[in-house]
Formats: sequence, C-alpha cells, structure tokens
Amino acid sequence: MIATAARARRSRRLGALAGALACVAASATFAAAPARADTIRDSEWPVAYLNLPAAQQLSTGSGVTVALLDTGVVQGRADLTGQVTTGPDYAGGVEQMGQAGWGEHGTCMASIIAGHGRDGGVDGMLGVAPAAHILSIRVIRDDDAPDFGQATTDATPISDGIKYAVDHGAQVISMSLGGEEADAGDDSSAESDAIRYALAHNVVVVAAAGNGATEGNPISYPGGERGVITVAAVDQNSDHAYFSTTGWDVSVAAPGVNLPCDAYDSDDDYMEGSGTSQATAYVSGVVALLKAENPVLTPAQIRTVLEQTASDGPVGGRDDQTGFGVIDPVAALRAAKTMSGLATVPKAGAGVPSGYFGYGPTEKVTLADSGLARRARAEIGGAALVTIALVVALLMLRRAKPPGPELAFVELVVAEPWDPSQTLPPPQPQAPPTPESGLGSAE
Repeated sequence: MIATAARARRSRRLGALAGALACVAASATFAAAPARADTIRDSEWPVAYLNLPAAQQLSTGSGVTVALLDTGVVQGRADLTGQVTTGPDYAGGVEQMGQAGWGEHGTCMASIIAGHGRDGGVDGMLGVAPAAHILSIRVIRDDDAPDFGQATTDATPISDGIKYAVDHGAQVISMSLGGEEADAGDDSSAESDAIRYALAHNVVVVAAAGNGATEGNPISYPGGERGVITVAAVDQNSDHAYFSTTGWDVSVAAPGVNLPCDAYDSDDDYMEGSGTSQATAYVSGVVALLKAENPVLTPAQIRTVLEQTASDGPVGGRDDQTGFGVIDPVAALRAAKTMSGLATVPKAGAGVPSGYFGYGPTEKVTLADSGLARRARAEIGGAALVTIALVVALLMLRRAKPPGPELAFVELVVAEPWDPSQTLPPPQPQAPPTPESGLGSAE
C-alpha cells in the first residue's frame, strides 16, 4: 500500500512532485515498499469521483495525441506501454534520460492522462484517456535536479515546445507548470504568441492555475494567457484545495489532493501527492476524450463544454476558486457528441521574445526612471501642448475671415508620451504547498 507517513528524502524522490513551477505540484508522500497494482487502483479516488468507467464507454481518447510539456516521461513503464513518444529536450541540464530521478513529474502526469494499467487493464494506474498517445517534450527540470533553477539549454523552452507540439500533430497540449514571465499580460511574448499559434491550429491548451494561494496568490503563466483552459484543484469533497491559486483566469477544477501516480523507477512503486499539476492532467485527459469523440470542436468550444457541464458549480455560476466547477467527463462527452465545429481564431503574428521562462514567482521590480527619460517625456509633452495650441489658433483665425473658398485641413494626431517598458529579473523556484496540510511532509 502507499505509505501515508511522510519519510525522509530517499533516492532523490521527495520533492519530485513537490515543485511548483518546475512542476506546479504539491507536497508528496512516497511508497516505503513496493505497492501492489490493484492497491494503487483502489487509491485512485478520481476514477469513481469522475465516473471514468462510464466516460470510457463513450470515448477512450483513441487517435488523439496529447503533447505533455514537462520534465520528460520515463520509457518502458508498464502502465504506459506503447503510448509515449519522446520529442526534443529544451530543458537540458545535468540529468540525462535513464538516470534515477529523471522525468519523475512528467511520468506522473502522463500516467494520469493516459495510463492504461496492466493485467488486462484491471490493475495498475488507470488514466483518463487510456487509448490516447503522449508526445513528451521536456521543457523544465524536476525540482530536485542538481541544476534546478539554472538556465535551460533553450532560451524559450515553453514557446518552442508548444510550436513543436503543434507542428507534430498534437491535438491537446498539457502544461502542469507555471510561473511569472517577464512580459506577462502584454500579449506580446514568446509564450503568448505560441499559445495563439496553437489555438489557430485547433489545438487545445490546458495549464495549471498554480499552487500559490497561500503565498501571495500570484497569477501563473501560461495559465494566465488568453484562450488557455486554466485548472484549479479540489479534494474528494469538491472543496477548493487550500494551495490552489485563485484568480479571474481559473476555468474549471479537477481532483488535485492525495493522488497516486506512476513515477517511481520500479513498476511496483508509485508516488502520491497533491497539486494543480495533477488537476491539469485530469482535465487534459478529458479533453483527449472530447477530441476523440468530436475532432472538429475548437479550443473555445471545448472550454465552453467543460464549463457548462461542470458539476458542483459555485453560487452565482462562477468564482475565482474553482471557476465554473468540477469537470464532469460524462456530461461533457454527451454535450460534445452532436456539436458542429466553428472557425478557429486567426493565426498570431511574431511577438517579442520574453527570454528565459521562469520556475516560480518573481519579485516584480519597477526600474527607476532616468533623468533623461523624464526630460524626454517632458519635452514630448510640451511639444504636444504647443501643437494643440497652434491648431486652435489656426481654427480661430479661419472663423474670423469672411466667407470664401473652403480649405482642406489635415487633422493633426498627437502621439501619447512614450512609456518605457519594464523588465523583470529571472524567475526563481516556486515553493510547494506547505507541509502543514497533512498532504505529506519531510521529517
């Protein structure tokens, strides 16, 4: 069985699920001894909670590729046999595929999305879309990697990973990660343009809301980008998880507390943890079911279906904790079955690269204006006032003249004073939910 008591860090595993922008996850507890597969199945409370057996009678995700932008997926796991293709590694670093501890977080997410179990599917990890295919694209490092938080090999791993996924046939992009990016909210960053590129190609983008509710509640990107299905976490009672970031961008919620997943080096060992990472994986799996059932649905339509069929909705229809409520796979599939597709959004143009994507909250710093910048703005403002005054004077003189031939006047447009853009320091690791929750803590 999965150990419920927290244990000391062992074989570099404690924290592999605890990172939050390297892996927007929460604290984790781990198996002290090999766990029987059927015991793991019994521990998967979302299977009954989301009524996955009934949903999988309608769709299994067959023919759908889910691009998992994460820490990589370990090949050869029994619960994922034949379902994982490994794409490029934009993160790089000291650890290499095949080494102990590599790809823990990504493997966990893959098993939630598409685990098919073993022994004919009756044992082992059952994911939401057991017939879906995983395209693993490594864009971040596990949070216990020796070079975690250091610069990645690729300057813009998230955006490059998104574009690779779109260009290689993904219908869904799942990102159980988040942080604050330098150009957040300005719709002109590498990440925002890449997301629009995905949406324009009818690719659904799902991202985590973040685990920062008790740490300033910062907006997490790419979850904060337009068009993304942003996911919060709930427990078995459909209550908002204490760590799940709240905000205007939250679309729906999914299971995210005390969940087992397939991430250990052995097929008989599993991890258990909490976080919006896991919730994101569950929603991505449901999206795969929907895309298999009705491939023509646009990202906007799928988001609407998830929101309108959600259960346990808050008073008033929506709030910043769980969005429109908890996903209901069966209701969503039934609603999507007969829908017709709509036009996708226009393809985005090139944007301004935002540089290295962060691993967690960063301190926003407003750089002091230089004297030159202040003087330049003052001169521009003064010139604008003089121009306006001249225009008014010309109009008054014109009115004072006797009637005569009409003259054509050119409208003068006065530009607004230029406001220099702000920059942010490189993002830093985001902390996991605190151990006081009882979800797992290191002794």
